Amino acid sequence: MISNEEIVDSLNELVKINNDRIRGYEKAVEDTKDANLDDIFRHNVIQSQQFRSELADHIVRIDGSAVSNATSTDVSSKIHRAWIDIKAALTGKDEQTVLSSVEFGENAAVEAYEEAIEKDHIPAYIREVLQKQLEQLKIARDRVVALHK
Repeated sequence: MISNEEIVDSLNELVKINNDRIRGYEKAVEDTKDANLDDIFRHNVIQSQQFRSELADHIVRIDGSAVSNATSTDVSSKIHRAWIDIKAALTGKDEQTVLSSVEFGENAAVEAYEEAIEKDHIPAYIREVLQKQLEQLKIARDRVVALHK
């Protein structure tokens, strides 16, 4: 039998991924001098904040408690390492380097969502939410890829 704890753990991992994404884009906003990139990065911060809120709502409904730490990240996660790489790359503030790093981070976020959606213990109604978020993540990634070329 699938436990609520398994579902909550999977959703908390995605909360952490969105926290990593928020931090990475906030750093990118600080370091970019391009107004168009700034707008895109700020939009993606807001997007991840909305995703995190939706995930937290499901966590509360499933087990009656709030997300343990809505700003925590998972040091061992792939996305965390991706955003650390982005932060390091941003010190040069070269537009192509920034875009390359952001693209890498977005690919990691997409991969994490795809893995979560494939898990058998995720209920269909939550899988549907994750699929919608994944579609929006792919659009964000594709926008970055288009700018990078």
